[in-house]
Amino acid sequence: MIASRMRIAPLVSASLLALAGCGSGGAGDAAAKSEAAGLALAIAPPMMVDADLTTRNLAESAIAGGGPPVIALPPFERGSDAAAAAKVEAEKLSGGAIASAPASEGAVDRVLRDAVVAGQRAGAIKGPGKDCGAKADYGLAWSLQLPGSLPIYPRGALIEAAGSDQGGCRLRVVRFVTPVAPTAIVDFYHARARAADFVMRHRADEETHQLIGSNGIGEFAVQARKRADGLTEADIVANGM
Repeated sequence: MIASRMRIAPLVSASLLALAGCGSGGAGDAAAKSEAAGLALAIAPPMMVDADLTTRNLAESAIAGGGPPVIALPPFERGSDAAAAAKVEAEKLSGGAIASAPASEGAVDRVLRDAVVAGQRAGAIKGPGKDCGAKADYGLAWSLQLPGSLPIYPRGALIEAAGSDQGGCRLRVVRFVTPVAPTAIVDFYHARARAADFVMRHRADEETHQLIGSNGIGEFAVQARKRADGLTEADIVANGM
């Protein structure tokens, strides 16, 4: 199989977002999500795509009983050059240099740190609905519906997405990997959330950084930690946003 690099044009990206948001609910909304699910990797171009997989229907690959789906991603750029390029794009997205987040204010949230599945990570934050984590279902299309203030970090590779709009919930849970350091992840989302008038707290230990914020209506949590392969694994959890 041949892996090739593809940059999605802005017009196409806008079309994908429109597809993800069309419909007013029920069967129409489910159909839109199903159509968009296989396109979620376009959320943070440029991404690596496998030419031999572009004709496969992945609509059902984001559904797996008992836990998240196993998503096989083609290789993507990593290392210092890739990290530097991602940081440049993050600064462009933020309108300039990104300031460091405040120092850690205490111990990390153990619920978020130890969570295995999306529903458990959702339990680390509050939101307008009740038991939103239990209502979460997996589907790559949820990554297309993240709040505008909390996009996937530039050049991040999506590995999991879940969410729910049931019972008053507006839950989005995303996991991705990136070559940048955990501190760069926290700095980026702190800058984005501060611009959106969120009140936040930063917590960290030797392995994990967490940023938890609220605006009185919704709440979010971002978590980043280094993996054994040198990449950073990051989670975004948002409810009510």
